[in-house]
Amino acid sequence: MTDRLYVASAISEQGKVVFHTRQEPYDTDGIITFLQGLLEQVPGKVLLVWDGASVHKSAKLRQFLCDCSQAWRLHLVIQPPYSPHLNADELLWQRLKNVALKNSCFQNFKELKNRVIEEINQLANNSALIKNFFKHPDLGFYHSST
Repeated sequence: MTDRLYVASAISEQGKVVFHTRQEPYDTDGIITFLQGLLEQVPGKVLLVWDGASVHKSAKLRQFLCDCSQAWRLHLVIQPPYSPHLNADELLWQRLKNVALKNSCFQNFKELKNRVIEEINQLANNSALIKNFFKHPDLGFYHSST
């Protein structure tokens, strides 16, 4: 079996980055774990823009959203198919892949994982850059009223 790294992330208009890593593809349980962590780390209401992946539409996830005591804080916006340009978080991934990790080669999985986490943390420490992602001229973003 090949080692793989899967990462889920969210960014805020205030420049905050929240992410979660795992070695299995994100299934419903993985998404629920990510959402629980997101709700723990981010106070107040959360506008979450995500794609139409089937895992985002599962019955178990819908049930979690109905049962979760904090789910009232989540407002989910499903972006249209094939439109990553409407999600500011995609700019974080472009930056990570095309700048921070460009032309990188890793000797093993641990080295890859450590470097990815290190680079995401560096981006997370650059709140001005994260805030600027929301100013991209093509971005479809619903600005918060708070």
